[in-house]
Amino acid sequence: MNSKNINIIINLVIAILEIIGFILVFSELGITSFEYYTEDSNLLLLISSIIFLIYISKNKELPKWFESFRFIAVVSTTLTLIIVLTVLSWTTDLGLYHLLFNGSMLYHHTLCPVLAILSFVLLEKYETINTVKGLYFTIIYAVIMIILNVLKIVEGPYPFLMVYKQPIFHSILWTVVILAITYAIALILKKVNEKVII
Repeated sequence: MNSKNINIIINLVIAILEIIGFILVFSELGITSFEYYTEDSNLLLLISSIIFLIYISKNKELPKWFESFRFIAVVSTTLTLIIVLTVLSWTTDLGLYHLLFNGSMLYHHTLCPVLAILSFVLLEKYETINTVKGLYFTIIYAVIMIILNVLKIVEGPYPFLMVYKQPIFHSILWTVVILAITYAIALILKKVNEKVII
């Protein structure tokens, strides 16, 4: 089986698992699910996998803009996994096992991000990835959610977004740290993607 067929299978699996995850999270949280970076980034990944499958099934070349869209989706879902492992597991009472394997989190925190990383670094090849573009979605999400928190329309949903429950310095520090992590993820994914020979 060649790499193209393997990637078709992986993206089909990603799409199926994403849908299962969304069914589970919607049954629990409804439309408020989209307050979470996890769900928004996984929606990007789902859309990118569907686009990939549509174009490949028609034997068409993927459009140029897809490269950036896919990169943003993979960086964002990778960030979700990294933040769960390094931040949420010790800033919430849920625990690492719960965050990785319970309900929709099994799909959106663990399985789909891991499959997306494997697909991106082992089976996909992009020529002109712009590392900075990997930050776009995280910046947009942060700006929107911080504004909604300041206006008291939304609380959180993550501890580091709760601007009224911590000094402003902490909010700024968290923002800088998370953007730095996002950039590091984008840079590593770009470098690995460039070096792997399919």
